[in-house]
Amino acid sequence: MAFLITAFHVYSLETRDKYIFDAGNYELVEKASIDAKREGTYYLEYPHIPEAEVIRSFIKSQNSTRINGMFRDVTDERLPSYFKALNESTLDLVAEYRVYELKYLLDKLKKWLDEQGIPHYCDHEDYRLKEVL
Repeated sequence: MAFLITAFHVYSLETRDKYIFDAGNYELVEKASIDAKREGTYYLEYPHIPEAEVIRSFIKSQNSTRINGMFRDVTDERLPSYFKALNESTLDLVAEYRVYELKYLLDKLKKWLDEQGIPHYCDHEDYRLKEVL
């Protein structure tokens, strides 16, 4: 048995404290729905990747002093909204960022699964994952 990675699992990395990984059944479950009495399973804290981390990595990958300067003094709390507003009005990197974000999160998830010793594979039928596989 192995964990089938879909775009849902990838984007869930940005949702803090909502999901937990059931390592016994190789599935992601909502914390609110966990039955503590389920036997034979053990839960792992699902990793959280803040949106600001992804955005900062994307900005750095642009290798542009102009773009770096635009975001230099922006706090992590303000970064997502500032990035979205500036991206839509000035930068026009929306499509490029979406692909970068998905790839970044997918790589982080694969690394975490490898570190936990959890076998995994990607859903090649997931239309959202196809552009980064």
